[in-house]
Amino acid sequence: MNATRTLIPLLLLVACQPRQSAFVSVAPDPQLSQAGPVVLTVTPASGKAVTFTRAQLAALGLVSFTTPDPSRKNEVHEYTGPLLSSVLKAAGIAPDATLHLKAHDRYSTDLKLAPLKDVPVIVALKSGGQLLELRNYGPVYLTFPYHAYKLDPTIYNAAWVWQLMGVEERPD
Repeated sequence: MNATRTLIPLLLLVACQPRQSAFVSVAPDPQLSQAGPVVLTVTPASGKAVTFTRAQLAALGLVSFTTPDPSRKNEVHEYTGPLLSSVLKAAGIAPDATLHLKAHDRYSTDLKLAPLKDVPVIVALKSGGQLLELRNYGPVYLTFPYHAYKLDPTIYNAAWVWQLMGVEERPD
């Protein structure tokens, strides 16, 4: 009985601890603030496309996480860029929309955002401190925090879109 009285408050204390953040905010990056070409076009259902350079994406705020990457043999990599939710908000797309994602290599897939409401997906511009380029998954790579969330790989592995160049809002 005495052990139970000690154990219950301890378990409650552990259960009430806030969950560790899946990402960290990072300081502005001089490499990402340089002028450059458009790297991403986001088109809301209205049809009025919004274009972003790396500098414009970085200005939305940078975050970073380190996570296993299914596109890279589940090796752990660090990714840095703005949150997808920030990019979509800047383009006028609802947080529960369905997106059509398009890559430079003509790969495309659809992604429903509703199940990802609280998941910090990163529009990565850097990996391991290096700028992403066409030759190394960039210049934009959609990445998911597999280290912090249980996301069904049969659904979300296909949404790790490297060389991402276009996002279109789809009507439901």
